[in-house]
Amino acid sequence: MAFAGRRDVPEPPDFGILKRLARDQLIYLLEQLPGKKDLFIEADLMSPLDRIASVSILKQHDVDKLYKVETRPALSASDQFCFLVRPRIKTMRYIADIVNADKMSGRSRKYKIIFSPQKFYACEMVLEEEGVFGDVTCDEWSFYLLPLDEDIISMELPEFFRDYFLEGDHRWINSVARALQLLNSLYGPFGKAYGIGRCAKMSYELWRDLEEESEGDGQGRKPEIGNVFLMDRDTDYVTALCSQVVYEGLVDDTFRIKCGSVDFGPDVTSSDKSIKVLLNAQDKVFSQIRNEHFSSVFGFLSQKSRNLQAQYDRRRGMDIKQMKNFVSQELKGLKQEHRLLSLHIGACESIMKKKTKQDFQEMIKAEHSLLEGFDIRESTSFIEEHVDRQVSPIESLRLMCLLSITENGLIPKDYRSLKTQYLQSYGPEHLLTFHNLKRIGLLTEQSAGETLTAVESKVSKLVTDRAAGKITDAFNSLARKSNFRAISKKLGLIPRVDGEYDLKMPRDMAYVFSGAYVPLSCKIIEQVLERRGWLGLEEVVRLLNGNEFSVSDSAVEDNPACESQRVVLAVFLGGCTFSEIAALRFLGKERANERVREASLNRRSERRAQSGAVAMRKSEVLAAEAVSCLNRAMAALRDIWEEIGIPEEQRLERTDVVKKHIKSLLDMMVAEEESLKERLLKSIALCRKELDTLCRELQLDPFEVEEESTILQMEKNLRTRVEVMLKQKRDRKQELKTLQEQDRDLCDILCTAPFCIDSNAVPSLEDLDRYRRHLASLTAEKEQRREEFVSSKRQIILLMEELDHTPDTSFERDVVCEDEEAFCLSTDNIAALQNLLQQLEARRSLNEAVCTELRSRIVALWERLQVPVEERESSAVHVTGSRAKTRKALQLEVDHLEELKLQNMKSVIQAIRAELADYWDKCFYSQEQREGFSPYYDEDYTETLLELHDAEVAKMKSYYETHKDLFEAVQKWEENWKLFLELERKATDPSRFANRGGNLLKEEKQRAKLQKTLSKLQEELESRVQAWEQECEGTFLVKGQQFMEYVAEQWQLYRLEKEKEKQERHLKKSRQIEAEMMYGSTPRTPIKRRVLGPHTPGKVRKLNGTSISSATPNSTVRSAFGGTIYHSPTSRLPPSGGKFGQARTPSRVAAKPPRPGYRERNKENMSQLNGTTLSGGCTPTAPAQRNHSVNSVASTYSEFARELSKASRSDSSSRVLNSTTTTAFC
Repeated sequence: MAFAGRRDVPEPPDFGILKRLARDQLIYLLEQLPGKKDLFIEADLMSPLDRIASVSILKQHDVDKLYKVETRPALSASDQFCFLVRPRIKTMRYIADIVNADKMSGRSRKYKIIFSPQKFYACEMVLEEEGVFGDVTCDEWSFYLLPLDEDIISMELPEFFRDYFLEGDHRWINSVARALQLLNSLYGPFGKAYGIGRCAKMSYELWRDLEEESEGDGQGRKPEIGNVFLMDRDTDYVTALCSQVVYEGLVDDTFRIKCGSVDFGPDVTSSDKSIKVLLNAQDKVFSQIRNEHFSSVFGFLSQKSRNLQAQYDRRRGMDIKQMKNFVSQELKGLKQEHRLLSLHIGACESIMKKKTKQDFQEMIKAEHSLLEGFDIRESTSFIEEHVDRQVSPIESLRLMCLLSITENGLIPKDYRSLKTQYLQSYGPEHLLTFHNLKRIGLLTEQSAGETLTAVESKVSKLVTDRAAGKITDAFNSLARKSNFRAISKKLGLIPRVDGEYDLKMPRDMAYVFSGAYVPLSCKIIEQVLERRGWLGLEEVVRLLNGNEFSVSDSAVEDNPACESQRVVLAVFLGGCTFSEIAALRFLGKERANERVREASLNRRSERRAQSGAVAMRKSEVLAAEAVSCLNRAMAALRDIWEEIGIPEEQRLERTDVVKKHIKSLLDMMVAEEESLKERLLKSIALCRKELDTLCRELQLDPFEVEEESTILQMEKNLRTRVEVMLKQKRDRKQELKTLQEQDRDLCDILCTAPFCIDSNAVPSLEDLDRYRRHLASLTAEKEQRREEFVSSKRQIILLMEELDHTPDTSFERDVVCEDEEAFCLSTDNIAALQNLLQQLEARRSLNEAVCTELRSRIVALWERLQVPVEERESSAVHVTGSRAKTRKALQLEVDHLEELKLQNMKSVIQAIRAELADYWDKCFYSQEQREGFSPYYDEDYTETLLELHDAEVAKMKSYYETHKDLFEAVQKWEENWKLFLELERKATDPSRFANRGGNLLKEEKQRAKLQKTLSKLQEELESRVQAWEQECEGTFLVKGQQFMEYVAEQWQLYRLEKEKEKQERHLKKSRQIEAEMMYGSTPRTPIKRRVLGPHTPGKVRKLNGTSISSATPNSTVRSAFGGTIYHSPTSRLPPSGGKFGQARTPSRVAAKPPRPGYRERNKENMSQLNGTTLSGGCTPTAPAQRNHSVNSVASTYSEFARELSKASRSDSSSRVLNSTTTTAFC
C-alpha cells in the first residue's frame, strides 16, 4: 500500500470497474428472460447484490418481486421465475421442488437459474435426477470480485475455508484462478507473483493455464498492479486466532461486518431502530480510527467531538452572508459527521460492555503468554476456568486452538481434560467440532509415550491434578518441539521492547496485537518483498511445509521505475482478519513507496473454527483401584527382580525409591490440596466481606449461605453471588452513567439544573426509577419546547420574508439557522423567541395599517382627481399584502397623486368641498356651522386653501367616525320622521278613499308602526345622547342645536303646520258658506245624479214629513246641509263651491274655472253638491261622498244635527225643511 500523502504515490487501480462489469452482466442475463419476472435470491448473495445493483435497477429490467430462497414453498403469481443462487445441492433440490409442484398443479412457467460465480456439474446432475433439467435454463454470473473499499476486494465465498481446508474440495480453485485472470486482464500483467501454500500454488498454476488459453488478454495494457502475493490461510492460523484490538476488528467481532456494512442496534443508536452503516473510506470518522488500537479510539473521538463543536460554534459570529455560505456548504457535512461520530461513540461503548463481561484484559494476557511461551500452565488454568464459567463457547475453543498451535499440540492429559470440561459445559453436540478441528490441525493431541517413562505413565494415571501436570511438564520440556516457536524466533515475531509499548505512535506492525506479536502472514509478505523472493527464508519455508513459489514477468520486471511496482496485491485464500489488513496498511505507510492492496477471497469466512460436539465425562479413579494398581505393580516388580536375581539389598533400595517417590508425590498432593482448602476458605471470607459491602451499596438484604454445604460449593455459591451482585452494581452504575449523560444533554438543551444524585454511590432501584421519570419529564418538556420553537421559527421566517428583514442579531441568526438541534431551548430563549415573534407581528400590523391608510388616500385622491378607471386598474393599490416594496409602491402612487392634486388645484378643492358638504350633511351641520368655515366660500384656489380644506375634511371625517353610531341613529330617526310626514301628507289626498288593493289599511298599519318606532327611537337616542355627553363632557349638536331641542322643534313645527291647516280649512269653509248663502249652491248635472231612495230609505222616511220650498234656495238649512256634506274635521281643507268636479276630475277643475255666464245656473247645482235639494227635483248621491272617510262622515252628521236643531226652533226653517224633504224624495 503506497502512502497517500506523498506526491510520488501512484494512482490506485479503479476497482469500481469490477462492480460495473458485474452489474452489466447481471442485467444482460436478466434481459434474456423478457417480460415481468420474479427474482429468487440466495441469502448470502443479498448483501453483495445490494452493493452491485439496487432494487430500483432491478425493477427497471422487469424484475417484479424479490424473494429469498428459503425452505418454504414459493407463493408467486408470476409466469417467469429467475433464481440467483450459489452452486449448492440443497438449493438445486429447492428449485426442483418448485418446478415439480407447478407440474403437478398444471401451472406453466419459465424457469431460469443464474449460478454465481460459476455452475458445477453436480448441480446439473441433481436437476437431471429430479427430472427438471429440461424445464430450466442455466447461466453463469461471473461475479468473482466485489470492491468493499478503496483497497479491499472480496470474492464473498463463505464456504471456501470449510470446503478446501476441511473437506479437501478443490472446486473453488477454478474461481480463484478466474478472479486472478479478470484482474490481470483489467489492470495489466503482474510484475511478480509470490505465493506459499498448496492452494495458492494450484490456483497460480491454473491461472497460468487460463492465461495461455486466452493468449494473454491483458498483455497490451499498462500494468497497474506490480506484485501479487498468494497465501493459504493454514500458513498462519495463529494470527486468525488472536483477539483483535484494532477498532475495525472489534467492530467485526462485536457486530459482524457483512459485505462492508454493519447493522448498529438500538444500544448503539440510542433509539428503537437499527441503522445500517457502510464502513469505508467515505466515512470520515471511521477512516481515521479503523486501523487504530482501541485504547486510542476514545481519545480521538473525544477530540473529534470538541473540534466538531468548535466548528458549530463558529457560526455565532457570522454575518448573514457568512451564515448563508455556512448553511449551504458546511452544515450538511457537519451534521453527517456528527451523526457518524455519535454512532461510533455508541459502538465503542457497546464493545466495552461486551469485552468487560468476557474479562477481555485477562484473556489478552493469557494470549500474550501463549505467544511468548511463558506461564503455559497458568494460561491453561485460565482456559479451564474460562470453560467452567461458560463465558463463550467460541472464545474458549479459540484459546484452546491457540494453545495447541503454539505448543505443537496439547499434552494428552490436557487435551482430554479440556475436552471433557468443554463438553460438560456446552454439551455433547460439540464432539464433531473437536473432530473437525483435529482434522485441519487446529486442535491436536501429542502422541502418548513420546515423553513419559513407564513409571511416569503409571503415576499419571493415579493423579489428574495440577501437581501431576507440573511433573509431566518437566518430563516433556526436553522432547517437545514447536514449529511456531522456531518460526517466531526466526522472523522475530515477538518484539523485544524496553519499557511500555507506545500504541499511539507504533513503530511496527505489532501494535495490532498491543505490541506483543507481529502477524506472521504480514511478516512473510514484508520479508519476501524486501528480499524479492524466498532467498534466505528456506528454513521458514521448511517449517511452513513448503509449496512456495516466486515467478516474475520479465517484460514488466525490466522496468523497475514503473509506478505499478509499488502496488502489491495480497490474496488470502480462506479469509483474513481486519488486524492483518491494518498491519498491511501500516506496512504500506512505512515503506512509503509501495501500496499493498489486500484482496480477501473469502473475507472472514470461517475465520475461527466453529464450535462442535463433546466427549464423555472421564470417570474418577477410585482409591481402591489406585491401591490395587500399586500392589500389582509392586508384585510385578518383585517377580521381575526374582527372575533377574537382584539381591535383597538392591530390592530394598529400589522399593525404597518407589516408596519415596510415591510418598513425595502424595505429600505434595496433600500439601497442594491443603493449600487449595486454605485458598477456598480465604476466598469464602473475601466473598463474604465483599457480599456485605455489595449488599450495603445495593441496599439489599444480607446474603445467607447454606452452612451445610461443602466448602467448594459454598465458595462457588458465594463467588457466583458476588459476580451477580457485581454485575448488578456495574449495571446500575452504567445505567446511572447513561442517565447522567442523557441528563447532561437535556440540561444543556433546556438550560436547567442537573438531577441531584450522588455519582460515586451505587444508586438504588428507586433512585434510578425516579431518575428515569425525571428524564422522561425533561424529554417531554424538550419535545414541547421543540414543537413551540419549530412553530415560532416557521412564523418568524415568514414574517421576516414578508417584512424583508435580515437577521441582525446573534439570537435572530440562531433562530433562522437550519440546524434546529443546535438551538438552546431554555425558558429565556423561548420567551425571547415569543418576544421576537410579537415584535415582528407588530411591525407587520403597522405595515398593514400604513398600507391601508395609503390605499384609502389613493382612493380618495382618485375621486377628487376623477382618475379614469383604466388608470386605476393598473395602479399599485391593487397589489395585496404589506411588504416593503408594496408600501413603497403605494407611497409612490400617493406622491404622484399629490403632485396631480397640486396641478389640478381648483378641481381638487371643489371635489374636497363636495366631500366636505357630504360630511356636513352626515353630521347634521347647520348653516351657521357651515358658514363658520369661511375658506369654503373663498374663490382664490391656492395650496394654502387646499391644506385648509384637507384639514377640515380630516377633522370632519374624524368627528363623523367618532360619533358615527349616533349620527346613524339620528339619520334613522330623520328617515322615519320624513316617512311620517309623508304619510300625513297622503292623509289629505281624497283619492286614498278609493282603497284599491287595501292601500288605506296598509297606510293605517304603517302609521301605527311608525308612531311606535319614532317614540322608541326618540327615547333610545335621548339616553344615548345623554350618556355620550356625560362621557365626552360636551354637547351633541344636530343642525346647530341639541338633539332633543331639534326633535322638539320638529314636533312643534309639525303641530303648527297642522294648526295652520286647520285654520285654513275653517276659513275656507266659512268663505264657502258665505258664498253659497250669497249666490246659492251649484246644481249637479242630471246625468251624474244618483237616486238616494234605495240606498238610504230610513233617511227618506225621516225627512218625508217635511218639504222645502224652491222659493227659498238660499235658506239656512240648505247652507247648513251643504256645509255638512263637504266639511272634514281633519287636517284636509274642505273643497270650495266652485270646484265641483274635484272629486272626479280634479285636474280639469283646477285648470278650467267655471265660466261667469253660468254662475247663476250653477248655483243650484252647487247647492245640490253641498247637500241641498231644489224643489221639484230628486237628490242624487254625489260620487265624491263615497271617498270620504268614516271620521269625515261622522263629523258631517254631527254638524248636520246641530244645524238641524237650530232650524227646528224657527217655523220658517221647519217649512223649508219639509219642503226640501218632500222635493228631495219625490
